[in-house]
Amino acid sequence: MQIQSFGRHLLTVATGRNVEFVTHDSADPIDVHSYEFEDGPGPDSDALVFDMMRNANSPWNSAIIDLLLQELRTRSTEENWPTVRSERYLRALLVDRYKRLRMTWRKAQPKLTKHGIVETPAETEARLIEEREEVLKLSRRTTRRRNKFTRRATILEHIVKLKTDEGDADAAAWTWLQDLVLRLGEHGASSEESDVENEVEGVLRVKNMKWRRHIKQELDIVDLQRFLDVDTFSPQGSRPMRRIRAPGNRESGRTPVKGLPIALYDDAWIKGLSQRQLEALEVSPVNFPWMKVAVV
Repeated sequence: MQIQSFGRHLLTVATGRNVEFVTHDSADPIDVHSYEFEDGPGPDSDALVFDMMRNANSPWNSAIIDLLLQELRTRSTEENWPTVRSERYLRALLVDRYKRLRMTWRKAQPKLTKHGIVETPAETEARLIEEREEVLKLSRRTTRRRNKFTRRATILEHIVKLKTDEGDADAAAWTWLQDLVLRLGEHGASSEESDVENEVEGVLRVKNMKWRRHIKQELDIVDLQRFLDVDTFSPQGSRPMRRIRAPGNRESGRTPVKGLPIALYDDAWIKGLSQRQLEALEVSPVNFPWMKVAVV
């Protein structure tokens, strides 16, 4: 029965790889109306077709979910699945899959252009490619930001332990830097976008975060250790790209991190907030004394 292959497809297709589903034909509106209001036969178990214009809770789509749920139950018994899941869990899984597939399908439908004309197939394809590229670009930025935070945290953990064990005079400064980076966290690290300098060199332009205190000097001290202490921090992998921090770089569009000590926010930015915006920021009452860092 086709319900079996369709059920497997619905369960196994992954988000972001639903390209084959964009050509799925929506159920005939006449059949849907007949089932809902005129005691029509409903979805054909040998040729399941979702009503893509409606959500998973519509009578037509809910009937398909029931059929797929029945198929899952049969498979779990025949294949002796090691973990028995409740009907409620499996239904939620199917509904979630349908939501994702429907989202993919809707994005792939022709839209009106700025001139009020329906997209041609070529224009729809170009839009989907552009949207996909934007998602991938965002993913790369997120990965770089996460890796940058993890690298700094690792460097500081090692240096603080080393300095503390040896009783170095600048141990307190390194501990303060560690506290600074950990308080800001991953989301307090600047995003970066790729660029080409002088039409030759690939660089990363660090986006400005107008809400965050200017800490270029402090972060440069941490990042420099990766290159100074090559015995500890092996430069494996791809060659690090040069990062350019400049007032003219684009501003980050990410939401300011909430709950930080007041010292970690830009003073001018804070003063420009309304009382309601300041309250929504949920500034931490914890005091974070600023330190002029001098390390060796």
